[in-house]
Amino acid sequence: MPVYQPKVPVCVAIGCSAVALVCQFVAMVGTGWMKMLGSSQYGLFCTSDICNFGTGDGGWIKACQAFSILALLTITASLVLGVVPIFKEDTQKLTLLARFCSLAAAGCVAVEVGVFLGKTVGDVIQLYPLQFYGYCFFLSIVVGILMVVTSILHKPEAT
Repeated sequence: MPVYQPKVPVCVAIGCSAVALVCQFVAMVGTGWMKMLGSSQYGLFCTSDICNFGTGDGGWIKACQAFSILALLTITASLVLGVVPIFKEDTQKLTLLARFCSLAAAGCVAVEVGVFLGKTVGDVIQLYPLQFYGYCFFLSIVVGILMVVTSILHKPEAT
């Protein structure tokens, strides 16, 4: 099987997708979404009773979890579709699909972060020195930015 050299923007897009995949995985399984002064912190997927977000019925946290998983899956699809041009020469349609997956991942991350922010910002403002956003929250924002950059870099080659 011959190996082709994709153009530089596609290589950068593959790199951005790989970094975004790792960051999204860490953000999804990490416990640093919300941090309390001291050592108490919690994430989207919490197994103890300490991680009570305390705002509403909890359906919003399930939505954040669902969009986090969807983002991880679409980032994986974008990465796989980005790697395909290395093994196949005519990949214009796959590149468009990779671009769509990147935009879908950015949208999923935007919903995930937006819902989390919308439901917790009141508590953070009220309890600021004691409660604040952790590293996983900001990692998800970085993932969203990386996926927008990836979608820009996945340009189909002109034929």
